[in-house]
Amino acid sequence: MTNIKKPALLAPAGSEEMAVLAFEAGADMVYAGPRGWSRRTRAFEVDDSTIEKIADYAAANGKILKLAFNTLPSSDEIPAGIESISRYYGMGLRHFIMTDPGFVRQIKNRFPDTVITASVGCSVMNIREFNFYRAAGFDVMVAPSEMPVGELEELKQQFEGEIEVLIHANRDYTYLGRCTMSSYFRFRHEIDEKGKDNFFGSPNRGGLCYRVCKSSWNSPCLQSAGCKPADLGNVCYLSFEEIPEYIRIGIDCLKIQGREYSPKLVEKLVKFYRQLVDECAENPDTVKNPQWKERLIEMEAQRDFERNKRTGALLEECRDDSRRIFANLEPLELKL
Repeated sequence: MTNIKKPALLAPAGSEEMAVLAFEAGADMVYAGPRGWSRRTRAFEVDDSTIEKIADYAAANGKILKLAFNTLPSSDEIPAGIESISRYYGMGLRHFIMTDPGFVRQIKNRFPDTVITASVGCSVMNIREFNFYRAAGFDVMVAPSEMPVGELEELKQQFEGEIEVLIHANRDYTYLGRCTMSSYFRFRHEIDEKGKDNFFGSPNRGGLCYRVCKSSWNSPCLQSAGCKPADLGNVCYLSFEEIPEYIRIGIDCLKIQGREYSPKLVEKLVKFYRQLVDECAENPDTVKNPQWKERLIEMEAQRDFERNKRTGALLEECRDDSRRIFANLEPLELKL
């Protein structure tokens, strides 16, 4: 695969330490969420001082920082969003992850040299949707993780913009980024000091997901079928064997999610994929070497431990509220 263009490697930056470790491990880009504007709780977003430090580090080392403004803002929030992006633009930042087409159009009108990536919350699935968002001002589309390589190759041939693929994320039981289940179990609302409207319980509106799909679900239907209680299939994955194919068809960027992980785990993930991408670009058959699978299994164990610990904390946080809500509901009899 001589002279093949390698895809950029994009890593999470839930803190300054995570950003620096990811860059040093070989990430070409990192993405961070400004406070109140991204699909994560504030503990894993970063303030303006940290954004400026990461931006300076990236610029000094030929790297890129993307900022996630990927919630769905109300009309009243747009002016504050524009003001925030203007401030970051003044810091030299040009790359943003966004969801709302109207918001993007206003940003592109003011700052035409910005590079806008469609968030996973856009759930783009086909060439018509790709072109719709492209016409609205988006430059990079995030393809669904489940999309077969053949479909990705066809999209890459037809689409004029860039395509990013998630190589580490989770497969939602609905379209990734579109679930609203969490807000039915725990919901609160507050307006911060900058006028940003935060809806905790809804990641689409600047809150967080309580991962209620990961609790054990049961129903009369499951019981009658002899099924045991189970979660709804929110499964984490690490792409592996697909990497040579992603390189072959010209995917522009490979994204690792995980702002909630420890910086050391993110460093380990980035090192793994940096080496894998580099070696597969030279020889795609290197992916058959058993060492890759062995390292992957080790990382999966650490990732699952950290993610399960976080999931348990989130479920515990919303448990009291859900009990209060459902204690006042009459049982629903399902007749099939």
